[in-house]
Amino acid sequence: MLSMSFKTPLYDAHVQAGGKMADFAGWLMPLWYKTGQSAEHHATRNACGLFDICHMGEFDIEGKESLPFLSHLLSNNVEKIEDGQAMYHFLLNPEGGVIDDCILYRFSEEKWMLVVNAANMQTDLDWLNSHAPSGVSIKNISDQIAKIDLQGPLAPKLLSTWVDQETLSGLKFFRFLENADIDGMQVLVSRTGYTGEVGFELYTSAKHAVDLWNTMLEEGQSFGCLPCGLGARDTLRVEAGLPLHGHELLPDRPAIGHPWMFSLDFETEFIGKKALLDAMQSGRYVHVLPFKIHGPRKALPGWKVLQHNNEVGEVLSGVISPTLNNQPIGFFLSDVPIDTGRPLMFLKEGGAAQLKGEVANLPFTALTSRKKMSVFLD
Repeated sequence: MLSMSFKTPLYDAHVQAGGKMADFAGWLMPLWYKTGQSAEHHATRNACGLFDICHMGEFDIEGKESLPFLSHLLSNNVEKIEDGQAMYHFLLNPEGGVIDDCILYRFSEEKWMLVVNAANMQTDLDWLNSHAPSGVSIKNISDQIAKIDLQGPLAPKLLSTWVDQETLSGLKFFRFLENADIDGMQVLVSRTGYTGEVGFELYTSAKHAVDLWNTMLEEGQSFGCLPCGLGARDTLRVEAGLPLHGHELLPDRPAIGHPWMFSLDFETEFIGKKALLDAMQSGRYVHVLPFKIHGPRKALPGWKVLQHNNEVGEVLSGVISPTLNNQPIGFFLSDVPIDTGRPLMFLKEGGAAQLKGEVANLPFTALTSRKKMSVFLD
């Protein structure tokens, strides 16, 4: 029920802007605004969009043993991270399933911030605490932090209103500025995001959430900046070929056979590694594959996927892609070999009509996230 959901510090701002509010992971969040989901999606791809991500969780992790602790729990190579750098990880259980996917920020060898999904916040915190040695301190600072994402090719020019261009130009992908000053507000500016576009995730004190949101929108008017809801966030992330925990990533299946294998560094020792190696050696694991459909209708999660008239899997995520002239795209799960050169059929449970499609390549659309920042500031 909506009355039982949490509200971010920006809830009133969303309602005043005409946001269509709905429950997401126990939080009241905007699905879209009066401009509509498609307009918000295109604004992010062509100009810039602003997203309320205050529902996400942030953990402050400190101590002399924090580096080996994080190396043991996270799937990527924590020891390769430098101060001022972030890295994408899986948090795995002993069976190799994904408890959560997360981003780790390094301030120093003894000070880190881990950003996790809202729905998994307490599960993640309990898991971390259950494995933490005496030399590690873990604090849930989620209530103290506001997270606002500014994404799109004009986002760098908008942010250069407050951050000088030379500093901004040197900000590489998955690097961050710890103490940027935006109208007197201290903001951590991270060159990361969930859209595939160049952009930033902005972290500040929760008390500054409304001011930072309004400042970005007011200054962003001349840059075509629009507030964006969860609808556009989902279509953008699927086009970019990015996973959503609870759909593409789950705790009850090994985290292999998918497009995000870069998040696993098998040269390190981490919880779940043995299970993943055993699954790879035996060949007993499922695959997550991208698809596109020929026609206007999309396939929804749970729909059957067929090839050669045989059921080969089920849909995990399905959206209509605004960038690709409203072509339906998504991800599906398969536990049998797929002939990538042959058509796929998508069938609703109990339905008669079948949708024709095929395995697609990732990303679905050209992206700007890794381009040199100077390209956007000239």
